[in-house]
Amino acid sequence: MKFKTDKSIAKKRIQTCESCEHFKTSSRTCGTPVIGDKIGDKKLCGCFMDVKTKISFASCPLSFWGGLQVTENDYLSMKKLLQEVNHQITGQQKEVLFDMVRKYIGGNKKTSSCVPCLKSALDDIKQIVKEYEEQS
Repeated sequence: MKFKTDKSIAKKRIQTCESCEHFKTSSRTCGTPVIGDKIGDKKLCGCFMDVKTKISFASCPLSFWGGLQVTENDYLSMKKLLQEVNHQITGQQKEVLFDMVRKYIGGNKKTSSCVPCLKSALDDIKQIVKEYEEQS
């Protein structure tokens, strides 16, 4: 997956941001710069949107962008992984899990056997699968 999104998608994203009531024109951020703001049960990211809108794996905290750009193959891999993982997870499954989290959520989470880390990563993948299915 490429890091930068297509120009047409980035353009649509920034237009969506600019029309959002939470967009700060002076700083061109989603809510208060860096800190963000709590809106109901969601939190604005505080990101600089001229940059964030161009990142392929980025998403809007209020879901105004229509979700992530997940490939069908990755969706199928994530779906299969979620079906296979019950109370145990193999080393290879951990690698796939954390590779997908890094690819679509971002950051540099290292592959881990820590139970809370695994649960968090599985929850992230479940959310990605859910968003993908809602888009289809």
